[in-house]
Amino acid sequence: MASIYKDIRAAFETELASVSGIPAISYENLKYDRSVGTKFVEAQLIPTERKPAVRGLNPQHRYEGLFRVICYVPEGEGPGAADTLADLVLDAFPAATDISYTNGDLTTYNVSLDYSEREAGGLEGSFYYVPVNIGFYIYN
Repeated sequence: MASIYKDIRAAFETELASVSGIPAISYENLKYDRSVGTKFVEAQLIPTERKPAVRGLNPQHRYEGLFRVICYVPEGEGPGAADTLADLVLDAFPAATDISYTNGDLTTYNVSLDYSEREAGGLEGSFYYVPVNIGFYIYN
């Protein structure tokens, strides 16, 4: 059975890109130049488990993990600017809901959102950031 992580990633990235008010998105392993004074978010898929959901031959699998969105604002704008971006992400990925994605093979995946939460902010270079973690699971 092939991994479905690329489809899980596409589901999250497609949903994030559709959120009104989200600035530029820095995707994993794609070049992104951080411009001083410019807000942006960074998206990361963090798989944590892939395990059989039942015993037996050819079992369905349960995939679990995090989709992390790190919200960056220029240093000196105050934490409220990053909080505003974090709130946009939290509102777009509410717990106990699903996001749906149909790939090029016309296979539809429904990714269940277990929780969404923000972490404490911090400084990185000339930016202040607030991470948002979205816990997910999907059976396939």
